Amino acid sequence: MIGTFLLTAWWALSPAQTPAPAARTTVAAPAVRREAVILSAVENMYSGPDPAKDVVSQALLGQVVVILDEKDGFARIETPDHYPGWIPLAALFPYASQAPARYARRGTVAEVTALMANLYREPSVTSARPKAQAPLGTRLEVIDGAVLPEAAAKRWIGVRLPSGEGAYVQRGDVRIGDAAAARAPGTGGDLVATARRFLGVPYLWGGMSFHGVDCSGLVSRVYAANGIELLRDADIQFTDPRARAVARDALQPGDLLFFGDKRITHVGMYVADGRFISATTYQTPAVREDSLDDPYWAALYRGARRMPAAMSH
Repeated sequence: MIGTFLLTAWWALSPAQTPAPAARTTVAAPAVRREAVILSAVENMYSGPDPAKDVVSQALLGQVVVILDEKDGFARIETPDHYPGWIPLAALFPYASQAPARYARRGTVAEVTALMANLYREPSVTSARPKAQAPLGTRLEVIDGAVLPEAAAKRWIGVRLPSGEGAYVQRGDVRIGDAAAARAPGTGGDLVATARRFLGVPYLWGGMSFHGVDCSGLVSRVYAANGIELLRDADIQFTDPRARAVARDALQPGDLLFFGDKRITHVGMYVADGRFISATTYQTPAVREDSLDDPYWAALYRGARRMPAAMSH
């Protein structure tokens, strides 16, 4: 309802006493939600519209993001995990309206299960270099009715990239499914198995892929690959209202472990037998396993959290 109205018996007032009409209140129309899809395999997100700024996170191929602002050839976006940052406009394909279907939101999709899948121009690993790459968890649109020789069809799948170009991916790198189908979350054992595939990947501040990860990037990608969404930063993950505090003597594989001095600054994932995996700069800057009894980590340990869908079974 626009404005505020005073209800008064009309017969009780003379014309001179009749109140003036209520002033009209202008109600701003809700802002149109502008969305776009990421075209690059891995795109740095900066704290400002300048590649010389610090990297705050990364956007990944096929993610549908919200455009919050534009400036100097950059767009400030929000990724599906609600994290904002600036990326070059050239890394985006903006949707002109609310009407077009968003990428990989319907039909058959090929979800990348490899740490990084190579996408080829032809169904061959030798005829040309890969035309693109797709990180773990990327959903690619499958081209229905793609015709391949029988021998090639057993190994390859035709996919459509967010740019609209066609490509081929090896079946061993993906899992085929319906984009609209509910995803069963992985178990604690599944989470640990996925995390261990990152062992040795270099530490990279803001990193979210096999090319480099930071601590919260590692656990968020591992969880996402197992159908469980996490927010981006360690301190936010620690205070996530969905998570349940877990005593150290009750830890299970897949539980999140948090560390810090005056505040939460690091997160890892419990493996078993008092050990955990994390992306760290301690001793060697890489994804590695460590013991909770290591004096360095024991002094910084601040507690554990368990996401409801991540309980072992």
